[in-house]
Amino acid sequence: MNQNKIDILQRALKREKLARKQAERILEAKATELYNSNKKLAKLNADLESLLFKTDSQLQGVFENIIDAYVIMDLNGYILKMNKSALNLLGFENDKVDYNLMKMVYPNDYIKVVNSYKKLIEKGFLKDFEITIKTKNNQKKIVHINASVIYDQNIPVAAQGIIRDITSLKADELNSNVINDITQSILGKEDIFNITSKIAEKIAAYLKTNDCVIYSVNHTENLVEQIAAIGQKIDDNGDIVNRLKFDIGQGIVGTVAKTGKPELIHNTAKDKRYISDVETNLSELTVPILIENEVIAVIDSEHPNKNHFTSIQLHTLENIAKIIGIKIKKAISVREREKAQKELFKSEERLRTLITSLESAMLLEDENRKIVLTNYKFCEMFNIYATPDQMIGADCTDAAEQSKHLFENPIEFVERIQVILKNKITVLADELVMTNGKILERDYIPLFSDENYTGHLWNYRDVTLKRKYTQSIEAQKQKYSDIIANMNLGLLEVNNDDEILLCNQSFSKMSGYSEEELLGKKASKVFLDEDHIKILQYQAKNRLEGTSNSYEIITRNKANENRTWLVSGAPNYNLNGEVIGSIGIHLDITNQKILQLEKDKLVEILKNKNNELQEYAQIVSHDLKSPLRNISALTSWIKEDNIDSLHESSLKHFDHLEHTLERMEELITDILTYSSIDSELVNNESFDLNETVQDIIKTLHMPKAINIAINKKLPIINGDKTRFKQLFQNLINNAMTHNDKKHGEIEIGYQLKGTEYEFYVKDNGVGIDKKYHEQIFKMFYYITKNKNSTGIGLSIVKKIVEIYGGKIWLESELGIGTTFYFTIKQ
Repeated sequence: MNQNKIDILQRALKREKLARKQAERILEAKATELYNSNKKLAKLNADLESLLFKTDSQLQGVFENIIDAYVIMDLNGYILKMNKSALNLLGFENDKVDYNLMKMVYPNDYIKVVNSYKKLIEKGFLKDFEITIKTKNNQKKIVHINASVIYDQNIPVAAQGIIRDITSLKADELNSNVINDITQSILGKEDIFNITSKIAEKIAAYLKTNDCVIYSVNHTENLVEQIAAIGQKIDDNGDIVNRLKFDIGQGIVGTVAKTGKPELIHNTAKDKRYISDVETNLSELTVPILIENEVIAVIDSEHPNKNHFTSIQLHTLENIAKIIGIKIKKAISVREREKAQKELFKSEERLRTLITSLESAMLLEDENRKIVLTNYKFCEMFNIYATPDQMIGADCTDAAEQSKHLFENPIEFVERIQVILKNKITVLADELVMTNGKILERDYIPLFSDENYTGHLWNYRDVTLKRKYTQSIEAQKQKYSDIIANMNLGLLEVNNDDEILLCNQSFSKMSGYSEEELLGKKASKVFLDEDHIKILQYQAKNRLEGTSNSYEIITRNKANENRTWLVSGAPNYNLNGEVIGSIGIHLDITNQKILQLEKDKLVEILKNKNNELQEYAQIVSHDLKSPLRNISALTSWIKEDNIDSLHESSLKHFDHLEHTLERMEELITDILTYSSIDSELVNNESFDLNETVQDIIKTLHMPKAINIAINKKLPIINGDKTRFKQLFQNLINNAMTHNDKKHGEIEIGYQLKGTEYEFYVKDNGVGIDKKYHEQIFKMFYYITKNKNSTGIGLSIVKKIVEIYGGKIWLESELGIGTTFYFTIKQ
């Protein structure tokens, strides 16, 4: 290392040592200063404690003599000392507390308190400081504070203050302002809606809520109705949204309307009476407005938060209710009077319109017999050539004399009017006959106001048609009464208690009782045994429900004979549509029931006989076939044994004999089949008719000269496969057997017509004469002309078709061929 570098390092080291010594001297000076400060602070604390200790007894005496709350706190806000008044005001149980007064300050007032504290420290005092606090026991209070700083040798060490509770004073002041404001706002107003709307607006502002509603209370109608509101309850047109109406006693408002006592609800969620309006709120304050101990209206305010309203606010609203009660009562009276006047005006208009448009002649006169109102019908009826308006004010004193010539008994007409006007008693339906043949009914109604006669109303009705209708109805009634009385069906009318009101001669005849014996008696007790009364009770219940029906019932006549009646019953109604009983038409079907029983017995006998015949047919068939087979076998053996020695004509006779035996056996088999078609169970299933027909073609010995064609694919149908096989086999066999052509043709096909299949089997054979078409399906029918037998096959075909609800027919011409048609439902 060279010398220059060494010199530089030595100079740097020297500077570092000097800086370290200087720093040590500064640190030593600051430590000394800090020590002195701590010592001085300790002395100040000791002096303060000494001062407090020395003056404790003096302060205690001062505290005891100060009425207002007195508090000493340190400069950080912690309570050092307070008197009993302060304990009560601030909500403490004793003065041994470690509590910072800033905890009582609401967050919104923090800045206000901080600024006031700065002012206190700067000036040494603070006057007339007002603030809302929350006490240790959670009471909200408004307090007035005068405070000063406590010094020790001109150094602030604490603060002291006198605190006064001005909550009630402020409330009274606020109450006064609110009441004055409300009073001023409704001065000069008469309309109930304007008055209550202003009141609701001012009260809502005072209570700091957006929900205030005023209800009117109508004790006559037992009704509470919203008449004023603010906020969401008012729409853009100024009308109340969802205007509530409910009975007095319902909900919190209804309860207050009923009891006349205010209610302060801190949590509506716990009160079942609460009725939600536009939205649900948790606080509710409800105060009645009373006049002479009667609730005429209710003030109701709500707030979304719990515990929003206070007892002070409740007291304020009670004072407001007392002041505005007379004003609201007067406004309600004005409203009711105006409402009554409007209703009166509407009633007069309605009456005027009604009288003018009535079909009856109306005349309204005052107490001096001057016309107040009339209508066109009156002018028309009495031949008056003036309009109703022109008639108003006319004197009717001599009207009877002027109009008497219109009536058949003119003198009686005038005298009767004089008597009616003298008596001033309501007269209804006085009948008058006019010279033109019309019949009138006249009503007279006197009018009184506070027992003072004010006029009368005449009403004339043309009842000519009504009288004619009545006479016609009476004639019709008599005609139908005669019919009912003499008809062969028994008629009985009873009321809802089953008491007989009417019966005709036929019913008397079939029951054996006269009408006099039956009227007023209970029908069930007269005609029914205990076992059958329940049937009638059930039917009576149906009548009360408006049901009509027919039923059979076993009754007992006067001769104590059991008879079966067929009853067709219907409810009987009055003019109001109410069921007042029932009317029944009765037919004695005892003989028919006996015949039915005999018929059922006969059917059973026939059924048994039919079964016996079927059994007999099977036995006969078996017994007949057995010798036929023996004859056939013997014939065959004789022929075989002597075939070489027999003459050709003899062989032909043997062939004819064998053919006859085969036909005889077929005939016996067909008879057995025909007799058993109805008795065998039908086994319905879905099957392909194409396969069935192909099976039939394969089993038949079809000559080579005959060709069978199926027009189009046959359908899949539902039915008894065996039956349909018999059906088609008989038709195809018939077409094949009776074909004399070198090239025989048989065609099978169908068409779908609505809900039915129409099948056909067509051939070009010998044909059938038209005169035999109806007889061809009869059993054992033979076409003797052609010496070709249909056998029993077509009878079987017809029977099968009829089982399936179809029909069969044929079209045929001799030498051309035959087509059999038949229908089967899908």
